[in-house]
Amino acid sequence: MHIASVNVRFYETDMMGIAHHSNHFRWFEMARIEFLRKIGVTLWDMMNEDIVFPIMNVSCNYKEPANFDDELHIETYLVKMTRAQMVFRYRMKRASDGALLATEKLRTLYVEINRKDCAIRRYFYQPMLAAVEEMPNE
Repeated sequence: MHIASVNVRFYETDMMGIAHHSNHFRWFEMARIEFLRKIGVTLWDMMNEDIVFPIMNVSCNYKEPANFDDELHIETYLVKMTRAQMVFRYRMKRASDGALLATEKLRTLYVEINRKDCAIRRYFYQPMLAAVEEMPNE
């Protein structure tokens, strides 16, 4: 598990000072990239070998609003890893009170550019597989 932090910026809010729901996906993506970097896998390394991983499914459950200037902690869990796909789960909490604001589940496939799909190379796969863990219940 990795925890990323972000503060809700003014331009990410609506007229009521509440974060627009579309920003959650950006924040979860930022957390996923930090998670991968932490385990030694960078997007640039994969893309330099013509490997990308498009998102196949994503769902977000909103529990409470995030507000302007809230500090958010995003827990990132890699919960499933195969040679063809990975599944992430996220939990977003407000730092000041620990309130659960949202959860997300995301599934990607590995695709080699100019091919339909591919099995991820072993040197990317091994650190990811070692990082797989279940996300505790909410």
